[in-house]
Formats: sequence, structure tokens, C-alpha cells
Amino acid sequence: MYSTIQSWKKVSLYYLLACAFSWPFFWWRDIHPESWKALSIPAYVKSWPYMWGPGLAAIICFYLFGTSKRTITFFGTSIFYSLIAYLIFVISMVIISPATPWNIFFTFGLITHLGEELGWRGWLQNHLKIESPIKKSLAIGVLWELWHFTNRTTQGPLLTMIIRVCGFIIFCSFFSYVMLKVTERTKSLMWALIIHMAINISFEGTTQLIAVTACLPFWAWLIWKWPKTSITEEKSCN
Repeated sequence: MYSTIQSWKKVSLYYLLACAFSWPFFWWRDIHPESWKALSIPAYVKSWPYMWGPGLAAIICFYLFGTSKRTITFFGTSIFYSLIAYLIFVISMVIISPATPWNIFFTFGLITHLGEELGWRGWLQNHLKIESPIKKSLAIGVLWELWHFTNRTTQGPLLTMIIRVCGFIIFCSFFSYVMLKVTERTKSLMWALIIHMAINISFEGTTQLIAVTACLPFWAWLIWKWPKTSITEEKSCN
């Protein structure tokens, strides 16, 4: 019981920090858009202050509570497979959606999404003491959506906003479940980044959605073939 209470205290601190870092910038962007747009900074850099809220919270919590319980690393049990999965994404986007500024997306976009995924999957998923994968995914989905703060609560009547937020809670929970299962199998944070980036780019247009869809069978094969242990672990066992 004591360890469970301590775990929830850590999760609460993490979430408070994530929101404290991100919410002022969400507020600025969505409530004062003229001032936000007037900043002569590239859009992908502008997103870092709020997207890195969960990441900064995770770094602080790793420092305060240690990393001994970490089960997910950046490349998981296979650096090679992680890079191949990302390369498939790049190639598909370049061939099918060449108009997309993929060079910016796959460099600065990676940094941007790492800010979120270092928090949601890199820290929260591992420290949230809920045994049921579905319940854990629902909890992360709720926290993930509410972290967006003003993103979906500044337009339309109250009922519309409530319906919109509830819809995105279901959306975030579903993909939290997908990411949980994939990262449990691969131990790779890279997969969470790939999935998150694929979701976001799919909303940009039809060609981007087709490019992501084209990756699915290759990604499914990689996950199915994914080595359960890393080469280093295999050598240490021999």
C-alpha cells in the first residue's frame, strides 16, 4: 500500500510539472494568437516550449527518483530495427508526399515529439501502477488530452467543447494502448516517437495519410520480428 501511495505521489508530481511547463505557452498560443504569431521564430521551434513540458518533467523526475525502474530505452532491444522503422517512414514520406518539408519534419519534428514521448511513454507509462493495460491506457489518455489545456477548449459552445475533449480522450487512450503494447514488445521509445509523428502528419493531408498507411505492413512485420533481447544481453547470457 505504501509503495502504491508513493508511486501516485510521483505520478502527481510529474503531471503537475508537465502542466506547469506547458500550460503558459498553450495559453499564450491559443488565447493570445496575435502576439504568438508575431514572434519571428520558426513554427517548429515555437512548439518546443509546450511540447517539451512532459519531457522536462520526466527529466526532473528521473533525477529526483532515479532510473532504476526504467524498462524503455531510446532504441529498445534493437538499434538496427529502430532505425529501419524510422527509415521506412522517411522513405515513404519522400516518395509519396514529396511536397511535405520532410527534412524539417524528420529532424526538428523528432526533437519536438521527443519532448512529449520522453514524458508519456518514457516516464509515465512505466511508473503508473495500474496492472490492466486498458485501464492504464485510459488513464494516460485522460492525462494526455487534459494536458493540451486550451488546444480544444477555446472554440464553440461549452457542449461542443466537452464532446470534442471526450472524443480526443478516446483517441489518445486508443493510441496510448497501441504505444503501450508496441513499447512493451520492443522496449523502444523510438516506436512511440514514430507512432506519434505518424498520427500528427496524417492530419496534414491525403498524401501524408497515404504515406503513413503505406508504412503499416512494413512496421507490422518489424514488430513481429523484433528481437526480445539486445545483442549485448545475448552476449552476457552466453
